[in-house]
Amino acid sequence: MDLEVDENNRFKHLFLALAASISPFYFSLRPVIVVDDTHLKGKNNGILFVAVTKDGNEQVFPLAFGVGPIENDESWKWFLSNNKIKGYGQAVVELFRQAAYAYVDSKFSRAMSAMAQLKPAAYGKLMRVGLRTEALNARLLWARRLSICSMLEAIRMVLEQWFNDRLASAEESEDLLTPEATQKISAEISKSRRYTAKRTSERKYRVRAGDRRFMVDLQAKSYECNEFELDGMSCSHAIAAITEANEPVEDYVEAYYKRSSLVQTYSGSVNHLPPLEHWEIPFEIATDIVLPNLSRRQAGRPRESRIPSAGERPTQRTTTSGCIN
Repeated sequence: MDLEVDENNRFKHLFLALAASISPFYFSLRPVIVVDDTHLKGKNNGILFVAVTKDGNEQVFPLAFGVGPIENDESWKWFLSNNKIKGYGQAVVELFRQAAYAYVDSKFSRAMSAMAQLKPAAYGKLMRVGLRTEALNARLLWARRLSICSMLEAIRMVLEQWFNDRLASAEESEDLLTPEATQKISAEISKSRRYTAKRTSERKYRVRAGDRRFMVDLQAKSYECNEFELDGMSCSHAIAAITEANEPVEDYVEAYYKRSSLVQTYSGSVNHLPPLEHWEIPFEIATDIVLPNLSRRQAGRPRESRIPSAGERPTQRTTTSGCIN
């Protein structure tokens, strides 16, 4: 957790990430982060920032939260710098930032096109992840009406419920893969039955799919259609080769699609806060003074959603977001 105040000790920014959320990211989660923001609904103006990813069962997994006074470059930089996101290099990160901050389609398209040319793998993952955070924002709508302290406790309660429910579901399953991964692999296996595979060397196969030919390298997990590199899961062409090699298909998926990884993801504890009288607050924190931000919401009931700008498509999201590996 990190807190920033201005020169008059008034609240400015806050960042929060629970250990139970951060630890799994390095071992058992999809290597893609999505960032988003949404307006607070309480008496004070403010923005709630969220960083999420996906687990191996295609469920939204919250990583970190932030609060800022308004949506501007300073608040976004504060939130992103606290996330300490690393990936494909500074050039790709800069293009991602340009896309995330774009308010018109043309600027977003230029940044993404440049990324596609500079680093196709990064671009491909961003396009294929298909992740939206509206579900999380909707789940926290009631919490966004509370004071900041109460909102953070409400978020903790939501995460506690998600961890408990998802862990119980994962532990009940006896499959090697997560339910979503099992369903996808089953569909690819069905498609692969229409193909033929012929070994060309020790670990390489030529797969015939109708009039098309694909090379599959099982040793390098390199498939000519590039689906494994993008999705971390074997495509139907690869499965035809895997079947010909008489090997388990489950060996050719990324670890985060394994049920064991899903169990590991939700094994962390989201602990209850003890009663206030049991808190042990260090002196240097207890003596800190944090005054409320001067920005106040205008009288009247706030809108439930903002009005899209003229440059937004009808199906386009109504909050700024972006992805980065």
